Amino acid sequence: MDKTLAVIGVGNMAGAIISGIQSSDIGISEIFLYDKLTDKYSSLPRGNCKYIPCDSIWDAIDRADYVLLSVKPQNFNEVLSEISQHPRHSKKVYITIAAGITVQTVSSAVSTDSVVRVLPNIPMTIGSGVSLVCRNDNVGADVFSFVCQMFSACGSTVVIEEEHMNRMIGVTSSSPAYVFKFIDCIYKGAIAQGLPTEGLIDAICDVFIGSAMLLKQSGETADSLISKVASKGGTTQKALDSMDSANITNIIVDAMVACTNRADELGRAEK
Repeated sequence: MDKTLAVIGVGNMAGAIISGIQSSDIGISEIFLYDKLTDKYSSLPRGNCKYIPCDSIWDAIDRADYVLLSVKPQNFNEVLSEISQHPRHSKKVYITIAAGITVQTVSSAVSTDSVVRVLPNIPMTIGSGVSLVCRNDNVGADVFSFVCQMFSACGSTVVIEEEHMNRMIGVTSSSPAYVFKFIDCIYKGAIAQGLPTEGLIDAICDVFIGSAMLLKQSGETADSLISKVASKGGTTQKALDSMDSANITNIIVDAMVACTNRADELGRAEK
């Protein structure tokens, strides 16, 4: 029997998840939409599932089997409070994708153990995402498998223990921004040297894609591949020496720790 899904908050991530669902056949027949900005609905892709816009959160979750909570952490208390007043709120399966919001936070608020936490990332929008998934211990295997299928339609999924979730945000969820930042720095470095811009971003992106695929498929370490590019006394080594003098490793590690600390702060704020 097909399932139904309520989506509370129809932002970029929710749109990417819905795109994956619409392009696959995982057994969702209807998607109930609720967002204060209803103009977002018009950009959603068409597919196997029927969209049903709703006037309230209650209306959205009323006929849904699964509820995707795609709202900002700062708005979570308000949303969970409203859901908790629905007469059948504890009969639903909840999926939360907000940074720092734990399974226990949602479970306590909606009086059910049927909660799955997912940390997706922005490449989901082109079907190449990585989603970290964890669950309450009492979530059934069939339910958990169904949620994993939902996110696998947008890329790959990695099942981890929740204790690692906040520290993994900087590894998979926030890290695309680091990649975009690095690409932008290379681009600006090229412009600073007077290079023409035509085709430049494409070339840099292809370097990142090719380098990542080589690292993934070769079985070698990053250090090993660096040594194959950087000859002693050569141009690449000079560039790497400049990065090392700026302590780039510590800069990135510090950024990841800051990311984790913020996730912890957001989680504490919602308790």
